[in-house]
Amino acid sequence: MKQIIQIYKTGELKIETVPEPALKPGGVLVQTHHSLISAGTEKMKVDDANRSFIGMARAKPDQVKQVIETFKQQGPMATFRKVWNRLDSFTPLGYSLAGRVIAVGKGASDFNVGDMVACAGADLANHAEINWIPVNLCAKIPEVADGVEGDTAGFLPTDQAAFTTVGSIAMQGVRQANVQVGESVAVIGLGLVGLLAVKILKAAGCEVFGIDIDPRKSELAKRIGADATVIVGEADVISSALSFSGGRGMDKVIVASGGKSNEPIITAGEIARDRGTIVNIGINRMDVPWKLYYGKELILKQSRSYGPGRYDPEYEDKGRDYPIGYVRWTEKRNMESFLKLMANGDIDVSPLVTHGFNFDDAKDAYQLLEGRATEFYVGVILKYDVSEENLGKARIRSIGERGVAKTPGQTNIGMIGAGNFARTMLLPHITGEDGVNLSCVATSTGITAKDTARKYNFDRCTTDYKELIDDDSIDTVMVLTRHNLHGPMVAEALTTGKNVYVEKPLAITEESLDVVKSAYEDGDGKLFVGFNRRFAPLVVEMKSFFDKRTEPMVITYRVNAGFKKKSDWYQQIDIGGGRIIGEACHMIDTVQFFTDALPDSVFARAIRTSNVSVTQEDNVIITITLNDGSIASITYLANGDPMFPKEYIEIFCDGKVAVMDNFSSLVTMSNGNMKKQKNFIQDKGHKAEMKRFIESVRDGTEAPISFESLYTTSKVALKTHESLMGNCLVKI
Repeated sequence: MKQIIQIYKTGELKIETVPEPALKPGGVLVQTHHSLISAGTEKMKVDDANRSFIGMARAKPDQVKQVIETFKQQGPMATFRKVWNRLDSFTPLGYSLAGRVIAVGKGASDFNVGDMVACAGADLANHAEINWIPVNLCAKIPEVADGVEGDTAGFLPTDQAAFTTVGSIAMQGVRQANVQVGESVAVIGLGLVGLLAVKILKAAGCEVFGIDIDPRKSELAKRIGADATVIVGEADVISSALSFSGGRGMDKVIVASGGKSNEPIITAGEIARDRGTIVNIGINRMDVPWKLYYGKELILKQSRSYGPGRYDPEYEDKGRDYPIGYVRWTEKRNMESFLKLMANGDIDVSPLVTHGFNFDDAKDAYQLLEGRATEFYVGVILKYDVSEENLGKARIRSIGERGVAKTPGQTNIGMIGAGNFARTMLLPHITGEDGVNLSCVATSTGITAKDTARKYNFDRCTTDYKELIDDDSIDTVMVLTRHNLHGPMVAEALTTGKNVYVEKPLAITEESLDVVKSAYEDGDGKLFVGFNRRFAPLVVEMKSFFDKRTEPMVITYRVNAGFKKKSDWYQQIDIGGGRIIGEACHMIDTVQFFTDALPDSVFARAIRTSNVSVTQEDNVIITITLNDGSIASITYLANGDPMFPKEYIEIFCDGKVAVMDNFSSLVTMSNGNMKKQKNFIQDKGHKAEMKRFIESVRDGTEAPISFESLYTTSKVALKTHESLMGNCLVKI
């Protein structure tokens, strides 16, 4: 299929051929008929990409702070790779479209093939011929008496339904204002969202006053129903607003402008009546003038995008609706409401369509946003070829050459999943390795698959991971997906006799772990898990310092992991497994590496706090006894300063002491003699790990970590949860 992409590094926009997205549970595949270019949001994205690197940094100081944190925690090379990967990647555009359902995933039973739908969501409802949309971001288009001809006969036309997402943003702003019939409402900023707010307010029986700097937008607002408008700079806004409201001031003010100026917020306060309400929809500077807002006792609200449910993964990703008795207007219900207003004739968006382009000419449309064309624009619609012939061409799951014959001694690798970690910490150490061919990469979105194949020279890319499993020319599969898919995919690949590398954890449930165990024992493939820390140079040196030890070790391993929200996929037990299973397994493996022993019991205690935003199991002390008599204490913390170094290991044994600080320094002491080693470049062992993994597969050497150790590490992580819940010692 074809999709509009932007390369952030250069700002280049183009139409790229990519595989269609995978049909995942909880959603539907939609063939796009029309999509709407958001003149505000997408223009900001395009403008960002056209800035210099310094300009990007100034525009997004929060992201600069994240880069600084990454630099302190992971060092310069890892930081450089992550930043460069972000800049040199395909970025999708678009978030509002309408089309036809062509496939229904498991758990999306409210939809059927052939349903006409409006769809929402950044990185979901893209400017692409086919998109996968989760159920709560997909609303059925209502029927109308005079529908257009063709396949969509009887339904609201899709060029109008494509406005639904942006209309829902305006709808939520109006709902936040809690308007009543007959109230005087000002709309500051008459861009697309502001104009749609005008339409909704008029449908709600309000007297509407528009404010903008552009005379053309002001005129358009009056044409679609605004009772009066004022052009900033041509008339006194405050006196005009007071006159419009009979001297009382505006009951409600909706700020739909965007930019760095604080003037819209000041103006809103000045024209609002005593105890009036101001709702901010746009992206504005928010230096609220205290005296003005306090003196009038004004109510200031923020409107969060399409409505309740936005940014909640339980609602958007998992499709868990909010009970209507508690949340009347969710984002999906806002979408449905806006669609009904259009279908009933209460809102007509056709006057807002200033430009229409065929999808193949989309670059011309973006010239408007980039300022290369001087025409006035508001609503810009893209029209797609929806013929069966074109749909057949679009429905491709893979691109590139399949089944490339292996040359003697060559390892053909297929990769499932290609997130930021895979592309910055693993692939750079595989690309160009002798005797290795990157055969195929599979991801759930075509844009990521194609981009990864482009950057790392894979023979082909696909959105169907089973292609890799079924391809006899691929002897090794790397599983780099979200954690809940690790166990099933590893077992599936092992069953076919392939070698498997899986990023930790191996599995997130005991049932899944046992399935992997059976598949490994029944097959003849090798299994590797991404426990890279045991390959870090300072960790290897730390272990060698205790060569020929004669007594058990006492190990203290402290991890300043940093806070993660409960909404993060990593924290969700059914997807990420939580951070003990998802990350503390690294520390459990490293302890086994130091001791060359297996754990035989675990006891864990977590803090107890009334802070509901904290995942309490993220602040835990895990005590492990090993079968050689060694004891390890892993202190895993999320309540510290993230700028403090992350990992710290102390080992006491045989009258010796070794201390490693964040893979950057090592201090060893024996017989009163201290040795200090400092590495400028932090090395957590990813490069050495990949080298050992490839050598083992290519040369037929023994896997660097035994299956018994891999299995036990996973078991200990799972039993740590059992210990926490039962407040007891658990035998492994």
